[in-house]
Amino acid sequence: MRLSLALVMGLSGPAMAQDILEARLVAPTDRYAHAVLGDALEWGGLELVLSDARRLRFTLPESHVFEDITARLGDFDGDGRDEVMVVETSLTQGAALAIYDINGRRAATAYIGQPNRWLAPAGWGDFDGDGRIDIAYVDRPHLARNLVFVRLEGDRLVERARAQGFTNHRIGDSSIAGGTLRCQGRDMLVIASADWSRKLTVTLGPDGVQARDSGPWPTQGPDLTCR
Repeated sequence: MRLSLALVMGLSGPAMAQDILEARLVAPTDRYAHAVLGDALEWGGLELVLSDARRLRFTLPESHVFEDITARLGDFDGDGRDEVMVVETSLTQGAALAIYDINGRRAATAYIGQPNRWLAPAGWGDFDGDGRIDIAYVDRPHLARNLVFVRLEGDRLVERARAQGFTNHRIGDSSIAGGTLRCQGRDMLVIASADWSRKLTVTLGPDGVQARDSGPWPTQGPDLTCR
């Protein structure tokens, strides 16, 4: 089900053949009193800039917000064109991870199931070496601390693996820690242990999530450059 209303701003004509060059959250709103990211404002809309300079805006209904720090561009399905990943939250059912394209909301995980429950995007990459992109997020990074990997399959986000004992966000922080590290042709996820004591480097294997202890969690956050 598409929750969003698309408003095309700029030149007329079909948007179907256009690429997304930029994505940003717009229309700040205080209709959701969660403040997990440090302030009382979330976002009511998502604006895309297309390759022909037109703009698309998707406006959520009053029952939803974008509860995120940014809108992330990435080619999540491997078709050569970027989509947009963002946290979309129901005021009554909590957060979901959503993928948008030029037609609106294309796919989403299930909502967590109650208000004031959030998830934090962690990164994306080819974490198992099969040539396809997987998306990682932490389901309730302050409570359940479950690391989840999903893959965009058509109009669905299909869960591939899940493991407990990870986090990437502290309540009130305006940033999300860690991310994807690419070294020697291999993508790895860098994330914190549940108690923030250790830096973990994560890949996917035949048995699911594989985490390697990479030392103490650095005070200023991890270095995501390959050395």
